[in-house]
Amino acid sequence: MDQISGYNLKKLYLLRHAKSSWDNPNLADFDRPLNKRGKENLSGLANLAAMLNPPPELVLTSPSKRTLETVKGFCQGIPGLFTIVEEKKLYHATKEEILCRINKVPENIKSLLIVGHNPGLEEFISWAVMGSKNPNRLKMTTSSFVHLALNVPSWSEMAPQTATLQIMIPGRFSSKL
Repeated sequence: MDQISGYNLKKLYLLRHAKSSWDNPNLADFDRPLNKRGKENLSGLANLAAMLNPPPELVLTSPSKRTLETVKGFCQGIPGLFTIVEEKKLYHATKEEILCRINKVPENIKSLLIVGHNPGLEEFISWAVMGSKNPNRLKMTTSSFVHLALNVPSWSEMAPQTATLQIMIPGRFSSKL
């Protein structure tokens, strides 16, 4: 329990997919796999996942090929039981769509991981931490990871400036973890 608020704070983890390949111009965006650098980042992402306390109980991911490959690599490091759910609406979701999905997470879930795409992830994180009036936006390069602590007791109460940034790891560092 958080000593200041008295809440059992919810933990929200957000991960942008690893670097994808543009080698095949005939592939639809949805079907693009990870490139060499993206695959190299997966072991670092798995190491990061192993350090999460608590680990995510629920993983919501876009069903694109690159996000599913990223989830597979990341989740190799998660100890214990967790559920992965592919969410079609998370493919290039807006901040509003991300929030709508978070608002529907069952209250018994204390830690959640969302794996998705920009610009929605950047906009959502910036909104949650700094509010809707702030023109600055946190940058989420490929393989970037963010850990937010929610300052509200319920997923459904999330609003602008109700999250505190705990950690942000830019993608370029993920292969070094």
